[in-house]
Amino acid sequence: MWSDRHFNREMERVEREKKQCDREKELFDKRREVKMVKRSMRTFRLPTTTKIIMAFLLVNCTAVEIYSMVVMWKLENLDALYSLITAVVTENISFAVYAAKSYNETKQEEIIKLERDRMSMEEAAGDIGEEDEPDLNPEEAMG
Repeated sequence: MWSDRHFNREMERVEREKKQCDREKELFDKRREVKMVKRSMRTFRLPTTTKIIMAFLLVNCTAVEIYSMVVMWKLENLDALYSLITAVVTENISFAVYAAKSYNETKQEEIIKLERDRMSMEEAAGDIGEEDEPDLNPEEAMG
């Protein structure tokens, strides 16, 4: 059995630990909040993965094109023309796919914005309509 004094000491210890945990949680929350504010204030936005892949494809295909043209010029042989044609076709197809994807994403974002604006305008119109209605009954208004 625990004595009252032992029990009180144990309760005080538990309270101290609880306060310490609460302080650590507050500190963690404040650090997370500071990180989110810093992230929102960042002027440089990291490019999306698709933009990075698109840039890689463009750089890679351009390097192949330059190399193929130099080889054809130096060796005076048109065998490198196959890789040149393939690089150009790949570059054009990848750009077309990226442009279509970007267009669809932008279109979806704009549709969502328009729906949100329309709903807020309807809510505002509903609020205004309720305020403009008189509080009198039709019978009271006539007589």
